[in-house]
Amino acid sequence: MINSNKVLVTAVNGPAPGWGTTSLALADLVYASPNAVFFTPFVQLGIAAEACSTVTFSKIMGHQKAASLLLAGERMTATELENLGLVTKVLPKECFLENVLKICYRIASQPPEALELNKKLLMRNSRQELLSANETELKFLRERARSHESRSAVNVFLLDQGRKKQEKTEAKL
Repeated sequence: MINSNKVLVTAVNGPAPGWGTTSLALADLVYASPNAVFFTPFVQLGIAAEACSTVTFSKIMGHQKAASLLLAGERMTATELENLGLVTKVLPKECFLENVLKICYRIASQPPEALELNKKLLMRNSRQELLSANETELKFLRERARSHESRSAVNVFLLDQGRKKQEKTEAKL
């Protein structure tokens, strides 16, 4: 995504855990439905953040809101992230995908060389910083994924999910 000279459009119409949230900052345009929910359970799982979010979130939303997502594991709505600048626009749930596709078709109908040139210009000051951040985050993510702390946290998470599923099944009976 960092090296792409194409216009990248993201559409979120539901839960967007982890990479589903962090990758938004690498897109050029982000559209979300009102029921979209964004969260990053990296600390909960004992791993490191990714998709350059340790750089992009602070730049877009400020340090405290970035920390709220990345460190505290807070969940945020589409409207909250629109107000913070991570979501371009919240579109109605009805005909959501059709509305996003209309925007994409409009963009795609523009002169392609001009689109590519302007995308390059938008990225010229941040591309190298993002590539460096991505490399660093991936290094720590690999290390953390192999750690005892991470394996334990993932096991706790899986056990909790199994318990919740069992409770839900029993409640239906």
